Amino acid sequence: MKTYTLPVIGIMTLGAAAFAAATPSTASTGGVLPARDSFSACKWLGDRFKWFNAERDHKNPYIQEFNVSLRMQYGMDWIDPNGEGRVMGEKEGNGRRFNDEWRRFRAGFNMKFLKNFKFNNVWNIGGMDGLESYNAKTNTWDTSDLTYSLYELNLEYKGGPVTYAIGKMKPRITGEYRTSSSAILTIERSMLVNQLRPETNYGFQVNNSDKKDTLGWAAGIWMNGNGGTGTGTFNNRIEPAFNSQDNCFVTGTLSYDTSNDVFLKKSRLWLDYAHNFTKWGDDARNKAYDKLHDYSFKSKYQGTGAKDVVALTWEGSQGDFSLMTEVMAGFNVIGMKAGAENVFGVTIMPSYQFTPHWEGVLRYQMAAGSNAVKWEKRYTQNSTYSGTSDCMQALYLGVNYYIFECNPNMAKIMAGIEYAHSNGTDASKQKGFTGWSYNIAFRTNF
Repeated sequence: MKTYTLPVIGIMTLGAAAFAAATPSTASTGGVLPARDSFSACKWLGDRFKWFNAERDHKNPYIQEFNVSLRMQYGMDWIDPNGEGRVMGEKEGNGRRFNDEWRRFRAGFNMKFLKNFKFNNVWNIGGMDGLESYNAKTNTWDTSDLTYSLYELNLEYKGGPVTYAIGKMKPRITGEYRTSSSAILTIERSMLVNQLRPETNYGFQVNNSDKKDTLGWAAGIWMNGNGGTGTGTFNNRIEPAFNSQDNCFVTGTLSYDTSNDVFLKKSRLWLDYAHNFTKWGDDARNKAYDKLHDYSFKSKYQGTGAKDVVALTWEGSQGDFSLMTEVMAGFNVIGMKAGAENVFGVTIMPSYQFTPHWEGVLRYQMAAGSNAVKWEKRYTQNSTYSGTSDCMQALYLGVNYYIFECNPNMAKIMAGIEYAHSNGTDASKQKGFTGWSYNIAFRTNF
């Protein structure tokens, strides 16, 4: 069975469950409906993944919760670049504008124990259909599979007002990256966020425990790379790369509750900063990006996209309206060609919840830096445009349908259209990607 049929089955199953939840029972006694709680598909599905809850099941002094998790996100996209012959393989009669893939497929569990401890474990599941890329030598499109790898493995301890965490986890910098992939409002995060953010990494972090504190803070120190002693498909990025003294970066975050101080009732201001200590001796020739300098084995770089990353984010909401604005910068970008130094950007994203099920979102994004803007390959890799540009602007219009009202991010269908334009010239007189992209995704998060 083709893997692209699975989301269709999922949509049908969840749709039937939602219909069952909304349909009242016709059974009656003497013409009167029986007094009973109506079936909730949302609650029923949620309980399937909560294997143990001390409050629900029975008191337990050792284990308070044990939950399994499953995140499946499947997407389809269509690109329409400006200009003739701008789709790879098109001149040879083998162009491909359409792509479908498993964007994410993760499974794991989390456990709360001894009152103040929490253990998290999440894996990327391999073998599912990923992106297709064009092979110019054979004039064919090659399908890649998702890679089996460790995504998160960490232990948290809540010690009163301070929470400590150690292990492999996501360094939460910038507003969109701080938001879980199950809760983001657009199909993809902004391009500059994806360029500058790190991947999940081994590290140590401390932060304030109460997210409602007027002044919030967080600080962490992280490794830059992960890998095993193997190469290629055997390098599953489970082990941390500890074999370089300067192989780390640090992050710091300050946030302040600005509710009722500005024009929206509930809001917060965030300031994020990250500094990377790694010495990139061969960076000018783009040799240090895939393999860290002086490494004795192949390693996957998972650090920040620049030596220094700064972001100022403001998020607010009032009623059904929400707004996120963000300005960010990366100084001394990593993994780009010679001449690329700094990059700057801005994102403005308003959204409105029309009903408990329907939501509209609009996003404007801009990124600029001489030969330093790295384009999102996921939706532009089928184009012959260069992978970098000097300035990019894009406008996204999307609509999200949340299947379950009680837990919106449990299952949703997202559709979006985006027009992007880039400035700058290279040897081919073009940079980046200019044109339209159309996307639809089905996301579940249990």
